[in-house]
Amino acid sequence: MMRLRIFMTLGVSVLLGAVFAGLALLPPKLVPPKSNSFVLAGVTVLNPGMVRLPDQTIIVELGRIVEVRPRHFSDPAPICEGCIAMPGLIDAHVHTPPKAIVGNQELFSLLYLAHGVTSVRDVGETDDSIPALARRLNSARLIGPHMYRCGRVIESAPASWPAALVVETAEEASAAVDQMADSGADCIKVYNELNLEAFAGVIAAAERHGLPVLGHVPHAVGLTRVVDFESQHMTGLPYVDRPRPGLNMDIHDADVLAMTEEEVGRILNVAVANRVSFTPTLANLSLRLSASDPARFPPPAAWRDLPEFWSMVWQSLVGHPTGEAEIAQRLQSVARYHQVVGEAHARGIDVLAGTDTLMPWVMPGASLHQEIEALALAFADNEAALAAATRINGQHIAPGEVGIIAPGMRADILLLNEDPVVDLGALTRWRFVAAGGWLYSREDIDVAVKRYRRHFHGKFYSWTMNWIVSMVAQDAKHTNG
Repeated sequence: MMRLRIFMTLGVSVLLGAVFAGLALLPPKLVPPKSNSFVLAGVTVLNPGMVRLPDQTIIVELGRIVEVRPRHFSDPAPICEGCIAMPGLIDAHVHTPPKAIVGNQELFSLLYLAHGVTSVRDVGETDDSIPALARRLNSARLIGPHMYRCGRVIESAPASWPAALVVETAEEASAAVDQMADSGADCIKVYNELNLEAFAGVIAAAERHGLPVLGHVPHAVGLTRVVDFESQHMTGLPYVDRPRPGLNMDIHDADVLAMTEEEVGRILNVAVANRVSFTPTLANLSLRLSASDPARFPPPAAWRDLPEFWSMVWQSLVGHPTGEAEIAQRLQSVARYHQVVGEAHARGIDVLAGTDTLMPWVMPGASLHQEIEALALAFADNEAALAAATRINGQHIAPGEVGIIAPGMRADILLLNEDPVVDLGALTRWRFVAAGGWLYSREDIDVAVKRYRRHFHGKFYSWTMNWIVSMVAQDAKHTNG
């Protein structure tokens, strides 16, 4: 009996220790504002690509913009005299850390907001926790952006996306879309190896549910057979006239570089005719070089806000150019991508701003600023790049709900002292941000980020998570080896 009591005591002690250790890994709880109703007086309303309205008052009630009108003498005093009010930034292509990477869903959410990103679209769920995270964000139980989500990626065997929902027939594809729709998905994502029959089933079911379809252009389908489709990473581009890349591959730098001007023109004509849009994720292409050669391509400064184990993950588990020849080819293909993106924009093709956050050195929030800068270079137009990250993204992700400042829209607003059309760097120096009508000052968010930085770089969190991630990485190397 005594021995049993000892074992029970030890068991309870171990269990309690595990519970307390788990709780210690969780980040500090952040408290949102008490109200999502406010008045912004004396601002210039900038909806990129539309008419600029000086000296306006924006009235927000319960998270929605109810009125935008000229300033009146009876309006309350401005909280930001002479500021520019523009729509919050939207990242059209993110992946969310799984819940098992303790606290990082909360961290990424805060960092998006810290960089003025008020909406994100998750385009490939890493685990089953993402719907619950979206509900927490969208009800303001967690500080961060509004989250749209596509659910699980749909693909055929042999699937190249690790967590794909694998289908082979039109019936299976239709059932998969029904499953995503029932889970509250806002879009449907397809991937490289989806076969032609299953793709047709996806399209029919998505149309029945009123959901847009996006993703990697499946190789069995090809760019010429997709209509009203958003091609991520411009995956369908090189393979209209050329052989597809190898199994489980999506696009090769060499194939992009091999395209002639005539081929590019013909492919973009197809995109115009078929109403294909592109999310090129230009920043992602460049940032992977920090995993290739961190001395030559230093990681972005925003890296200091993430736990250090991410460098281990990106270095060992995610693909990036290796060797001087591949690095040189990537640098050339980045320049080629910029050229093609510029031509697509010039033809009136919608180009969306997305980052592919969670890929090597692609930072939550900060990398969208880099993407906007890359698009501005490709378009030779700062305002058009800002429109890509606001109005154009909004039209594709949630039309009539987000992307511009206007009555009826969700109150996602950035207040800036400087004109971002003149200097895109003004985006990094915002004064206030409203996400769903919840208004935060720069000082409030900076304090929250510092608290999170202390937690995620603390000795206990760093030692524990570094050890866990190193074990997972070693196991993955052994399995793949």
